[in-house]
Amino acid sequence: MTGLFERLPEGLFAPLSSPNKSVYWDLLLRMHDLFFGPDAMPPEGDGFLQRSITLEIERFITDTDWTQEGEDEQNTPLNVRANIIYRRLVSSGWLREDRIGVKNYVSMPTTVQKFLEILRQFAEEGPQIIAGKVQLIHNQLEQVLADPARQASGFHEAANQARQLINTLSATTMRVREAIDLLSAQETTAAFVRTFFDNYIGQLYIRDYHELRTENHPLRNRGRIISIALTLRDDLAKRETMVSYYKTTFRCPSMEEAEERFERDVGRFLMFKDIDRHLDRLNASVDQATARAMAYLHYKVRTQDKLDRLLSVSIDRLKDTTGDEVTAMGILSGHLLAETRLPPIQKRSGPMSRSAISKPRMTIEQIAQVRLKKLMKLHREVSPANVTAYLEKCFGPNFKVSSDDMQIGGIHDFCVFVQVMRLALLSRKHTGLGRKTHPMLHALKDYRFDFIEGEVTDSEYLCVPKFQVTRRIAGVNYAS
Repeated sequence: MTGLFERLPEGLFAPLSSPNKSVYWDLLLRMHDLFFGPDAMPPEGDGFLQRSITLEIERFITDTDWTQEGEDEQNTPLNVRANIIYRRLVSSGWLREDRIGVKNYVSMPTTVQKFLEILRQFAEEGPQIIAGKVQLIHNQLEQVLADPARQASGFHEAANQARQLINTLSATTMRVREAIDLLSAQETTAAFVRTFFDNYIGQLYIRDYHELRTENHPLRNRGRIISIALTLRDDLAKRETMVSYYKTTFRCPSMEEAEERFERDVGRFLMFKDIDRHLDRLNASVDQATARAMAYLHYKVRTQDKLDRLLSVSIDRLKDTTGDEVTAMGILSGHLLAETRLPPIQKRSGPMSRSAISKPRMTIEQIAQVRLKKLMKLHREVSPANVTAYLEKCFGPNFKVSSDDMQIGGIHDFCVFVQVMRLALLSRKHTGLGRKTHPMLHALKDYRFDFIEGEVTDSEYLCVPKFQVTRRIAGVNYAS
């Protein structure tokens, strides 16, 4: 197995161990963003010129508080200091310099660039979202199970993600314990509150922590993930396909080594069996840290801000007094220290019992009411398609129909009939090109709606002014 220092340059950590280690780190990130990172513009030709790099270092020095490491560095010109820093980055292995002709071109080695991205991800990592990772793992395994020959490449990557997920839960538990020590070291209430929200809440919490044990969280698929992994391991045809892929991709000298790699990745998926134990440990650590924080804040709220300081001053004054001096102190009647002066004992409530969220089941009556409401809503909906179907039913073999001939056979026909009457009323105001301004008239442009003056349609359900609807005939604007 290749060691870490066999892949990295020998002096790579020298700038990050100097007095200016924080500034060097910011400089490396800036160089990565502007020149060598995935978001940077690719260089033209053989790389970036040395002068481009040193100019950016000069701008960085003027923008930051760079600590003087040498006695004579304070009076050193800016361009000379930038070249000294540049030479140090080249000699330590962070940058590579190639001389082509009379010009020096600068680049960052691929291994060093990847190592810097890993360090940056570690430094900037915030609260994790467990749901997205579990969903990706589950989806990838489903694809591998459906077609092992084509999707075998995703099995190894999903196994690495599963291992990182379990490590995240385990590491978060330890970070909670570290946060408890950090909170305990704060001396003032303001510092405690700032540390609590910045370090404990903002940087440490899992973003979907409160949804981990719900039915809608992707963690509910952990049983399916384990089942797929066992199927791929125990099914002879699928196992042979996966092992063949591992032997070819990882260039294993024997089938035994390929099977060992495959079994190792299967074991990473089987770690989901212990995820409840990790969640219980995480819950216990979070509850402990939260209880300690709330106890501290509760104490500070109920006591005066300067009480501790005043007690310390009083004790120091009493130590400095002599026997001849009279110390005036207001003392209440009774014993100074007694059981009656102690606050009452507060019984600590036990841990809250957690129960899974259950989906309520509707009764037969409730299901019938829901379906009835849907039918009622559906029968009252009137769309251009509903109007067209109703009119075509009323037309029959004719191309013209009046309101006297329109039959109302139910609630739906009644609602459509009223809508057709409204369209006949609206057609008075929207004539010609005006029909396009009304969505319903524009959708029913194959029909003409007219009122018949002086006549009334008196049906079983309504008494309305009489109107008629004419269907447009192909080749003619409107039927006459």
